[in-house]
Amino acid sequence: MKVIAACKSRGVEVTTIDGMTLRMESGFTMGLHNLVQRCSVNDRRHWDDMIEFHVTTTLETQRLSNPEYLLGMPDDEFYMRLRERVVPPEILSIVNEYSYSSPLVDAPGSPRRVLNLSFPNLALNVADRYLANRDLSAAWAFGRENTAAVKFETYESMLKDDVAVEVRRGDSIYLASKVANMPRFLADELGDAPFGVLFAVPSAYEIDCHRLRSHDEAQRAADLLLELAVMLSTDTPSQLSSEVFFWRDDEYCQVSRNGVVEPTGRFADTLRELADG
Repeated sequence: MKVIAACKSRGVEVTTIDGMTLRMESGFTMGLHNLVQRCSVNDRRHWDDMIEFHVTTTLETQRLSNPEYLLGMPDDEFYMRLRERVVPPEILSIVNEYSYSSPLVDAPGSPRRVLNLSFPNLALNVADRYLANRDLSAAWAFGRENTAAVKFETYESMLKDDVAVEVRRGDSIYLASKVANMPRFLADELGDAPFGVLFAVPSAYEIDCHRLRSHDEAQRAADLLLELAVMLSTDTPSQLSSEVFFWRDDEYCQVSRNGVVEPTGRFADTLRELADG
């Protein structure tokens, strides 16, 4: 109701689609998931300011997502603003306009890779129609390179049960999306991972990972990362996933489901290799 009132004060009428989504007269949708999550972890006295900022940003999103504006944007500016982003699938399911997007892993409900246009205080998912007059291969290449250039602010190593988990965090919503380009992430941040890397991305701002070294350690690491993923993705702004994933030699797989580690695919193969080693 506060969001509806804030919109009305700006002369914008909205209708309710569901408990977390509003539709403006223009047809533009306003999601409330992140706003609700942010409010839930902040004192009530800050809510009005947070709501005003959310509404202002959404209206700016509507302006910037005008088809004529985006389709007419010069190629150099368009590609400069592109970022590759990994998002929860439900974000893209609100409207069926992202056929070019792809799953991060071959698993039901996998996070999806999509392109964003980055503006100050605004990340805009790029729908199919905005790529109609662009080179899609070039768009992905620019988006990937621009995301790779984003810097982490916090680096730490966490040790539990003799398992080291390497943690990278920061203020950009594109940081966790670096997992879509794991060779570059390893080269820039972690170093070699000949037996692959387990990782969790509980929010858009964080990557937690473990480079495999031994069979027993790998199993404990998967359990620890799942514990972290479930805990850190709960009531979290820009939640990404509560699951654990694995990468090795350009292959991804999901190794947990519904709170249980289930070694499959390349991860299961690697565990057998380490056990035989």
